[in-house]
Amino acid sequence: MKRARLTAIEELTFEDVDKPSPEEREVTIEVKVCGICGSDVHTFQGKHPFVHPPIVLGHEFSGVVDEVGDRVDNFRPGDRVTVEPNLPCGACYNCRHGRYNICENLQVIGNVGYDGAFAEFITVPADRVVPIPDGITYDQAALIEPAAVGVHGVRASEGEIGDRVIVFGAGTIGLSILSSVRAAGAKQVVVSDLSDYRLKIAEELGGDVTYNPSRSARDLEDLVLDTFDGSKADIIYDCVGVEETINEAISVARKGSQIVLLGVPEGNLNVNMAFLQDRELEIKGSLMYVRKDFHEAIELIHGGKFKVDKLITHRFSFDELERAFQLAIDETKMGEKMKILVEF
Repeated sequence: MKRARLTAIEELTFEDVDKPSPEEREVTIEVKVCGICGSDVHTFQGKHPFVHPPIVLGHEFSGVVDEVGDRVDNFRPGDRVTVEPNLPCGACYNCRHGRYNICENLQVIGNVGYDGAFAEFITVPADRVVPIPDGITYDQAALIEPAAVGVHGVRASEGEIGDRVIVFGAGTIGLSILSSVRAAGAKQVVVSDLSDYRLKIAEELGGDVTYNPSRSARDLEDLVLDTFDGSKADIIYDCVGVEETINEAISVARKGSQIVLLGVPEGNLNVNMAFLQDRELEIKGSLMYVRKDFHEAIELIHGGKFKVDKLITHRFSFDELERAFQLAIDETKMGEKMKILVEF
């Protein structure tokens, strides 16, 4: 079979290797679609703080069961599936208390310690495999994983029905947050991004007000006060993770409210901690998901509450993977791209 290994920064090497065979509690999957995630892009560019080459990337994927191990009885060849890519140890404190997404010894398929799905076949533990319901396409199923990131971020917050929300970043995760808070009963949602193209998609997915700081004559705080009837935000989701957005989140957060950080900072940030203390704000991190988030993401997509097809802008064949990554890192194309899928 063929797989694409990241052998150095911005260097993909196609390799011909033996097709993997499952051990007794594993499943071999023929990959149909794999998305390029922001973390894949950071790793490709050498900017990810935790993931480095050599590695086979790819963790947003769907496919068909090809072969099952001797002790797997809940899947059979031909089943349509996706995969929850986190591989927890099951023994540490967080695993024992249901928070295995922050396992002390966490591995992640296509990210940390385990080769991913930019390959024609991949073998994974059977307990990580999730069936795809009828009515969800392979393309849509490849977006279940990032949708689950948004679901988990909303569930991790202390949100209530009627909240007024700000989302920084209208990429895949930001739009997953938008769809999730809408389903959870948010009253009003403001979405901020530097791309008018992405903000248009945010409007189509239920954003009440969109804000492009590079184009607006108003500052965000004035816009928020006007939109929220003189109040600041009840919850803010930062899906960018840069110094500017975190400090702006602090400035537009209602006293006693919460900021949920989903964006991955590239280094140490200069954050105004005095305001954090004085206003009793809470900054909370959100990483990945657990199985219940995957199931809720499937329900949102299957029920039409998260129209993930609106996020898909480009499709490439597996042989064109290098071209797909070059597009993903091209900052001049921000106004015309969102989710890039690789189809096998």
